[in-house]
Amino acid sequence: MTKSTASLETFDFLELLYLLSEQGRSGALYVFRPDGRFEAWLEGGRVRHLQLAEDVGVAALVRLMRDPIGRFHFDEGVTHPDPRLNASLDEVTLEALEALPVQDLPFDGPARLTSPDRVRRMRWSMKELDVLKMIDAQKPVRDLVDDPDVKRMLLKLFRIGLLVPRRSRTARLVVTVTRQVRDVVLVDELIFRRWKEDIVRHPQFVAVRGESGKVFSLPVRVGSNITTQLMIPPELLMRTSLRAGESVLVKPV
Repeated sequence: MTKSTASLETFDFLELLYLLSEQGRSGALYVFRPDGRFEAWLEGGRVRHLQLAEDVGVAALVRLMRDPIGRFHFDEGVTHPDPRLNASLDEVTLEALEALPVQDLPFDGPARLTSPDRVRRMRWSMKELDVLKMIDAQKPVRDLVDDPDVKRMLLKLFRIGLLVPRRSRTARLVVTVTRQVRDVVLVDELIFRRWKEDIVRHPQFVAVRGESGKVFSLPVRVGSNITTQLMIPPELLMRTSLRAGESVLVKPV
């Protein structure tokens, strides 16, 4: 009986391989291609063998990733009779990505590591460890990628899902009129502190989206015990179409 296959046109091959590995699966992932059959053999999620025609090991994975086409099928529970590898998928993939062209990261602001445990299990140079510390300290990616080696490192981490942009949190607040200040809105100190952690600086302005969908950019300062209120002085409120008691979405800009 012919086994069903699916096309890589609708799947990211690396994401597929990571899904199988993270589930601790054992078996063979076959990709049927014009230049031969690619094979990735897993045991308990670890990579035990890679092959594409005459290429064996990481070279086979590089060849596939350079041209990720074909139809695939996973054969559950089989084991390779003569495996050449016993490595984590992270180890194998990082080595393969080293041979691929460097591209631009799709973001340039602060980033975060999605799995510090996975990162700690990898081998890093002293320079790379310093880069990881700067990521943890929320230094923007744009300040790191001038170094080609660092750019390649960050791209590899992004490609295997370990590096993602750090997004600033949006708060839903209620518009409240205040006469405590002039020409500036106030938000709670807890929200303000979280925003500062997200964007690695003190917020100077916020984008306020009202119920009408219109967005206003307003200067912001921190206030105490404001909780879920956005406190706006009358003269600033008059410049907008916002109303007291209106629920709005607020984030730093």
